[in-house]
Amino acid sequence: MRIVIIEDEMYAAKRLENMVKEYDPNIEIAAWLESVEESVEWFRANAEPNLIFLDIHLEDNLSFAIFDKVSVSSPIVFTTATDELAIKAFVTKGIDFLHKPIVKTELNAMLDKYLASGNDFRKPIGAGFFSDIFDNK
Repeated sequence: MRIVIIEDEMYAAKRLENMVKEYDPNIEIAAWLESVEESVEWFRANAEPNLIFLDIHLEDNLSFAIFDKVSVSSPIVFTTATDELAIKAFVTKGIDFLHKPIVKTELNAMLDKYLASGNDFRKPIGAGFFSDIFDNK
C-alpha cells in the first residue's frame, strides 16, 4: 500500500508516519507534502496513492484547494485538531477523519476499516467536490 501524507507540521507528519509503519512496516510513504502547491505538483507527476492523509489547514491555503487543480480518486482521511469543515466533509462525502493528536488505536482501526473495505470508498475528487461544504458554512 502507498500512502501520501499532506501535513505542514513536521512533528505531526513524522508521528503519523511512525504510527503507520508500526501498523505495517511494508506500507510505503510515497510522499510527505507540506502545501497545496507542492501537493498539486506531486499529483500531476506521480501515480495516485492508495490512501491520502490530509490536514485541512496547510501553510499556503486550505487543503481543499488541491482538488480545484487536480482530480484525485484516492480515499482521503482528514487529520485535524478541531475543524468542523473536516467533520462536515466526512458526513457529506463519506470519507474518514482522525482527530489530532492522532491516537494509535484510532489510526489502526481506520487502517483496518480501509483494508477491509477492499477500496470500496474510492471516489473521484476534483473541482467543485467540496464547494457545498464551503457554500454552507
